[in-house]
Amino acid sequence: MSKYLDYAGIFAAPWFLVTLGVFAYLEPNYSHLYKAVSELGAFGASNWILMNVFCFFTTGLLVIMAGLAFRKKSKAANASLQASFWVVLMGVMFAGTAIPADMELYFNSPWTVAHAFFSTFGIIPFLVAAWKTPKALKEIGIESNFVSYFPLVFIPTFLMHGLVQQGGLVQRATILVLLIWVSYLNWVLLSRLNSHENKIIRGQG
Repeated sequence: MSKYLDYAGIFAAPWFLVTLGVFAYLEPNYSHLYKAVSELGAFGASNWILMNVFCFFTTGLLVIMAGLAFRKKSKAANASLQASFWVVLMGVMFAGTAIPADMELYFNSPWTVAHAFFSTFGIIPFLVAAWKTPKALKEIGIESNFVSYFPLVFIPTFLMHGLVQQGGLVQRATILVLLIWVSYLNWVLLSRLNSHENKIIRGQG
């Protein structure tokens, strides 16, 4: 069973997209262009509890599992252990966004403050993980240009916040950069290491 759980992180991005799409469809007068993702999980939304559990919390859990798989496969490689820690922390912060915001009281509510903390500072683990992971992968014999350079897409998407009217769309693009990177990292790590292990087994046979 644990072998299959190693692959759970691959589904972080698609799971987020599907659950976001479902709950946005169920929310009256909701716009992907102009409204924040947080509004679907805020107090008063049609399905705020389910949104927080199945979208925010579960997606964060998938990211955590990607980090744990990274740690498991990297074994004792020091750089990999450090990078995997930041991926796990990234998942913890994403799961923390399941704390619902209060869209009426905004920052006068401790709920909104807690939600904003996880939403805002959750970027930091991603930036550190993206910086450390390429070196960590090389340490275990893996090179990936996508893992190395795709995080750079985060820069223009993040800078677009406040510069365009379609803030909701920009927010989604920013989140997806993080999750697509995690999903691909999980896939490339496991596929290449498993391929290497299979070659060793065939060679021994």
